[in-house]
Amino acid sequence: MTATPSTRPLDRDEAEMIQQSQALDSLDHSERLDLLRRLRSRRDRAQRMIRSRTRQARAEGSNAGPDTGARDKKALLTEAIARVAAAVDTRGASRKASTATDHLREAVAAKAESHPWRGPEDRTTDVGPADTPNTRIAPSGALHAEGMRAAIARSTGDR
Repeated sequence: MTATPSTRPLDRDEAEMIQQSQALDSLDHSERLDLLRRLRSRRDRAQRMIRSRTRQARAEGSNAGPDTGARDKKALLTEAIARVAAAVDTRGASRKASTATDHLREAVAAKAESHPWRGPEDRTTDVGPADTPNTRIAPSGALHAEGMRAAIARSTGDR
């Protein structure tokens, strides 16, 4: 066995994408995102091919061995995706952190510049419970005699 994985199951485009994933310093952010998209597309295609061949072999009843070439291809593409995704995530995390810090600084500056409350001092948000609008009638769901008069008046009128 060799220390480096064989690129034999890969076609020319896939081998080129694997090489690009190993030399990410030469790519800018948009090229990395495009490479990641293409690698995922190829990996998904290899996965679909493995599944369809397995299904077909099961349907025919043959005892075909595992499709090692396609599985090796998928493994190589998955490793490349992990490399590119890690590079994209580290760049994105540093951009997000600086952006969040900038937003925080702007918010603190805006709060310092804003004026304090200038409304009336006697008003508060808690004025207590609201008054019952009509205290002479029973609540609508009363089951005793107090509620019967109101219920009858609402439904058919006085009896």
